[in-house]
Amino acid sequence: MPVTKISYDELPYTSNAMPYAQPDRLATVAMFFGMTPPPVETSRVLELGCGDGRNLIASAYTLPQSECLGIDLSPPRIARGKATIDAVGLTNIQLQCQNILDLDDSIGQFDYIIAHGIYSWVPVAVQNKILNLCQQHLVPNGVAYVSYNTKPGWNMRSTLRDLMLYHTATISDPEQREVQLKALLTFLLESTAASNDAYSQHIAEEIKNFSGLPSTFVFHEFLEEENKPVYFHQFTERAKVFGLTYLGDAYLHTMLAGNFPSTVAEKLQAFNRNVIHQEQVMDFLSNRHFRHTLLCHQGTSLRRAISADVISQFYIASSLQPITDNSFQNQRGTLNTESPVIQAAFRYLAGRWPAAFTFAEIVEEACQQIGQAPAQTDEYAIANALLIAYTKGLIELYTSPLRLVTTVSPRPLASQLARWEVQQRKRVTNLRCEEVIIEDITALQILPYLDGNHDREALLDLFQGWIKAGKLAIEVEQSNEAVKLAEVNMRNVLGQVLEDSLQLLARGGVLRA
Repeated sequence: MPVTKISYDELPYTSNAMPYAQPDRLATVAMFFGMTPPPVETSRVLELGCGDGRNLIASAYTLPQSECLGIDLSPPRIARGKATIDAVGLTNIQLQCQNILDLDDSIGQFDYIIAHGIYSWVPVAVQNKILNLCQQHLVPNGVAYVSYNTKPGWNMRSTLRDLMLYHTATISDPEQREVQLKALLTFLLESTAASNDAYSQHIAEEIKNFSGLPSTFVFHEFLEEENKPVYFHQFTERAKVFGLTYLGDAYLHTMLAGNFPSTVAEKLQAFNRNVIHQEQVMDFLSNRHFRHTLLCHQGTSLRRAISADVISQFYIASSLQPITDNSFQNQRGTLNTESPVIQAAFRYLAGRWPAAFTFAEIVEEACQQIGQAPAQTDEYAIANALLIAYTKGLIELYTSPLRLVTTVSPRPLASQLARWEVQQRKRVTNLRCEEVIIEDITALQILPYLDGNHDREALLDLFQGWIKAGKLAIEVEQSNEAVKLAEVNMRNVLGQVLEDSLQLLARGGVLRA
């Protein structure tokens, strides 16, 4: 595939840490459906098409006792990943520049296998190899993650792809094709803006979905040599040929008919005895275009009925914030409850976000807040509320504790991975294995020095040195007039600036114990 490989090296596909493609997410869904997956802390993880390894490096850093192997075809990307590994000092991860077709039994067995952003963009032989690797190299109770473009959402996008391929067919240079792609997207948006017909509006809506994404991502989505979207049921049938069965989706709430309007959900229950059929119908209803499918070996015992009892097995984190006494909200939705003990549970989690806590801790703290001893009815009420919140995608569950802290210590310690990344860019990987953008200039400046050796006084000395040298300018309000901090001697004000920055980093999940 020389054309594909050249474009991939010259215009690399966007790569970053993905919380939905982490071993813990796979294990969480597996436990929900009755499996006993391998402990993530000591797991062996394989990522196919790992790019520069940002996702797998996040796994290796947050799971120091794990063993991680990443495979990718691009020498420049593997080299970049190895540079990060060396800089951070990780010893539990290897990245190899290798063709997936050349992998053999020497790689051994894995507890979790991840193939994100590759399946739809490779020939059938490579797709089969990916599934074969999952069949042959996944331990009996292991979980594989395979993402892919799916129909019906990609029916319209395939039309756009055909247009883009036609428009750029005579251009061989990847960068020039990217330029023409941008021009074509702009033309399509402008030409459909004035039209009210359904077809034009549909095209405009699809193009808007890509307007905020990196151009290299859009390039690979539409101009790669290979792009084979499939229906969900077609993918699961192909997986069955390789002895694999559908476990679930990395976003569990997308599997549940109850998240559709009640009248629709009621009719969808007619298909509830066939999970594949039901989810395929839901894909048609939502025009779904991408899937994060989890697979396990055929014959694995799965329990599809979800019970609130399972909640007690997890660590729980919630970003839902109280907006009234009985209502909590985050960017994903709203939860309402009249129960004082449930309200107390969500207030406790809200005040400690992004940390995760055991179910027992949450029950104890909630009951203490309302001044009563924990009772079985309280446990059931809280468990049921947490289950409902999770199945709606409002909270997060983990099988193992997070390494982050929300209380800033006297000598703050940030993730070594984030301390290195912030010297290259504003985007850093936090201890929840997600990318966060740090816009605060003082937080950006101080993060590399949060190594556990600097106390507040030492950090303030650094601030003052940077201000004196003209490397940092901070404005404060004094007598209704903005002045440069370098012009006043206000160490206490500088201390508050530092504290605000440290709290911002703690809320971003960057600080660790």
